[in-house]
This record gives sequence, C-alpha cells and structure tokens, in this order.
Amino acid sequence: MIRVAVPTSEGGLEDKVHESLVRAETFTLVDLESGEVKNVEIVENPYRKEPYGAGSKVALFLVNLGVNVLLTPMDCPKGKAILDAGGVRIIKVGAGKRVEEVLGSLQT
Repeated sequence: MIRVAVPTSEGGLEDKVHESLVRAETFTLVDLESGEVKNVEIVENPYRKEPYGAGSKVALFLVNLGVNVLLTPMDCPKGKAILDAGGVRIIKVGAGKRVEEVLGSLQT
C-alpha cells in the first residue's frame, strides 16, 4: 500500500492541486494498492497560517500521517530533510490539475 499526499483547497479526487504546499487548506491523502485507489482521506493543514517554520512543520505532519509519496507543484526546501528522512518521495506536478489526474504520474 502506498499513501500519497496532494496539497488541495477543499480536498478529494476532483479538487485541484494547490499552488502552495505549506499554505494549502487541506491535503488529500490517497491510499493506493496495485495502482488502484483504496481510500481517500481529507485532512486540514493545521500549519497553513503559521508565520514562520510552516515548511518543516508540514513536512513532519505528512511523515507522521504515513505518507510515502508527495505530489506537489513546488519544492519544500525547509522540510526536504525531514521528508527525505521520513522516506517520502517528492514528485513535482502542475498546480491546477485534478488530483485524480496527477495520480496518473505514479503509473508506470
């Protein structure tokens, strides 16, 4: 099972990828097994309004949620070390694309 996180506004497979990783209102978490969606969960981003240090806090939040893959339009320079240490693979995707569409970037 692979747990994928995507920054979103409202969340869900039909929502669009948010332009910002740390300022996104929600994260859409998708559990995939053999390329098939098994579960979709929407979690609020508790750090989106943090004035400082949001990148590191969001990274640790995602690691603690058991995320294996992060699909995001931007780098997370302050959280990259935490994501790397947590074994989270970062894949760049275009902002504004549907979550369901960017999940296709995991298909091989």
